[in-house]
Amino acid sequence: MKRIIRLTESDLVKIVHRVINEGIKISKDERIKLIDNKNFLLVIPLTNDASCKYGATTKWCVSTKNSSTSFNSYKDRCNTIGMVMIKDPKIQQIIGSTKIALNSWGRYVEIHNDINRGLQPSELDVLSNEYGFVDDLMEVVKSFVDYHHSVCENIENEIYGSFLLKSFPSLYGDNQPEEEEVDINSKFQDKSI
Repeated sequence: MKRIIRLTESDLVKIVHRVINEGIKISKDERIKLIDNKNFLLVIPLTNDASCKYGATTKWCVSTKNSSTSFNSYKDRCNTIGMVMIKDPKIQQIIGSTKIALNSWGRYVEIHNDINRGLQPSELDVLSNEYGFVDDLMEVVKSFVDYHHSVCENIENEIYGSFLLKSFPSLYGDNQPEEEEVDINSKFQDKSI
C-alpha cells in the first residue's frame, strides 16, 4: 500500500531552508543575533559564509556562493546588512516574503524582500499597524539602526533620524520634532543588495 504525504507550501519551504542552511556551518562569532522575538529573527552577518547561510534561498548579491567581493565591499564602505527571518507564516504572506534584508548605507535604510525587490519602509509601517506586529517590527528596526550607529559613527544622526521618522511613523511616533524633508522614494530606486 502506497502512502501519500501532503505538504503545504510553507512545509516545503521549511524543508528546503533546513537542507540549505544545514549545508553551511558557521561559528557564533561569524554573526550577531540582535533580535529574536515572536515574529522576527534579526541577524547581522560578519562573514561572507554567515551572509550565505542566513541569506540562503534569496536573490541578495551578498548571499550567493561567490559573493565575498560584494559582502566585503559593503563592509568596507560601512554598509550594515541585517537579515531578518520572518517566523510567522501569516506575516510572511502579508509581506510576500520569508526574509527581508535591511541595508543601511550613509543615512538611509534599504529594505529588500527575498527576491531582492525593494520594499518601501512606509509600506511595512502600514502593514505592521494593520496586522498588529508594530512592536516586534519596531524592535527589529530600532536595534538595527542602533547597531549601525555603533559601528558607523560618522552618520549624520539628525537627518538619519528624520528619514526613519518619516519612513516608519508608527515605529517612531509623532511626538518627535519635525526635521528636514527627505525624499525617501528616490533613495530606493534601482538599488539592490
